[in-house]
Amino acid sequence: MAYDEEVYEKLMANFTLLCNIIRQNNGNQLKVDLSKIEEIINKKIPDTLKKNAPEDFYELYTDFKSEYEKFRDFILYDKLIGKNIVALGGGFSSGKSSFLNALMGKSVLPADIDPSTSVPTYIVKGEKHEVMGINVFDAKVSMQPRDIKKIAHGFGELEDEEDEKVTDAVTLGHVLENIFFSTPLHKYDNIAFLDTPGYSKPDSEKYSAKTDEQIARGQLNSSNYILWFVQADAGTITEEDIKFIKTLREDIPKLIIVNKADKKNLKDLKSIMEKIKATLDLRGIRYVDVFAFTSKLEQVEDVKLQKFIENDTEKIKKQIVQWNNHIYESNFARNFKVLFVRCKEFYEDEIDEEGRKLTRLNTSITKLSAEDIDSEILEPLQLMVKDAQKNVNELKDISKKLKELQDEFFTEIKFISDIVGIAMPEPSEIDLLTDKVKNPLQLLEEYKKAKGIRTDSSITDMLCNMFEGVKPVINKKAGGSEYAKELADVMMEVCDITPEQIHINDVYKNSKEYAELMKQN
Repeated sequence: MAYDEEVYEKLMANFTLLCNIIRQNNGNQLKVDLSKIEEIINKKIPDTLKKNAPEDFYELYTDFKSEYEKFRDFILYDKLIGKNIVALGGGFSSGKSSFLNALMGKSVLPADIDPSTSVPTYIVKGEKHEVMGINVFDAKVSMQPRDIKKIAHGFGELEDEEDEKVTDAVTLGHVLENIFFSTPLHKYDNIAFLDTPGYSKPDSEKYSAKTDEQIARGQLNSSNYILWFVQADAGTITEEDIKFIKTLREDIPKLIIVNKADKKNLKDLKSIMEKIKATLDLRGIRYVDVFAFTSKLEQVEDVKLQKFIENDTEKIKKQIVQWNNHIYESNFARNFKVLFVRCKEFYEDEIDEEGRKLTRLNTSITKLSAEDIDSEILEPLQLMVKDAQKNVNELKDISKKLKELQDEFFTEIKFISDIVGIAMPEPSEIDLLTDKVKNPLQLLEEYKKAKGIRTDSSITDMLCNMFEGVKPVINKKAGGSEYAKELADVMMEVCDITPEQIHINDVYKNSKEYAELMKQN
């Protein structure tokens, strides 16, 4: 079959693009040498912890490597330095790319792409349209905006003048690590949007590791803010979404966007949004808010629905503006530290447990020895003591090596950061870093322990016993008037007391008076 001139030109253009995408790195394209850091990450840490590691080490290590890859992205593409990363997350076909296109006012990213070609894409503000990719050979690849769509929709598929397929598509998403897109359509100076591949496994034979949820989770966990997309068609947020979001860092603000809102009427849409809020509240997931969106607003015929979605769209933009106005704070050190801290805590717990085992064994041996027990009976216990002591020594050795690795890693990362202009604390300050958000109950318990405070739990225990079997009611605004009324109704029904005797958020009654009141009833 002879190809016409147009088909031939397309084939040659695709061939040229292919050669460009898969070319080797002909020299170090980095400003700095990262070999020492990569040796620590890829060899020293796994070798040190391979004998005894936390159960969730794989997740911790994946997040750690993802954080490093983002750090490396900042070096390879220095336009990211100083930018807050707003990552878009959600399942396949949740509308992340369509949202970005609508935000830019023009189609810059392909929508409804083949999952096997999904490539994490950064979008930053620039004076002109520029596209650069990083391939698996660590080579920088200069591209054109149109090339993104070629790669995304299945590379190389061509048809002749009779619409007959001339060539089959080749998926190249696995060849590119990242794509960086600079465009004047981007309206935010201090934000880099990160379009991540959908976390959920698509119904496709072409599913690849690039779409694996571990990779998506690592990318989202290394961001400063998250836009999470839920399809209105689903009717609520799915259990898969809930489980995935629960694995993301709590301290990263998450704005939930109900996408494709044009597919529902106003009543159903509001109901879906309330249901999502209730589900998130019930599952203990912190979120900024829940807003509706559609990229097809002009096609919405219902005036009230259109106005509602339009107002929510403006609220989304206002939230993004707030994030844009936040002064960038590098989270690299804090996020890198998570792996070391979690492993350190694991070894400390293991050492404590083995220490308690040793104490119990030695106590038993002492008691048995005092009773002139046959030495043959004591031998197994003595062997167990030796094993426990050996475990303690091995755990202490691993813990020591881990601290040395931490110091080595942060020394190297600080050296590199100073060269490229990424904010990083001194290695000596790493141990002083604390998480931005801690569990309030944990903080209270730590304070009580430090101050030697013992609290009387009798009133709490009494209330727990009294309300045992009472079905909890989830209110729209926990702690608000609805909550207070519901609690008052339950207390009147269960405790047989009058409304005048109930004082919520009031100091009229002290705890002793309440305790006496409860005992009377």
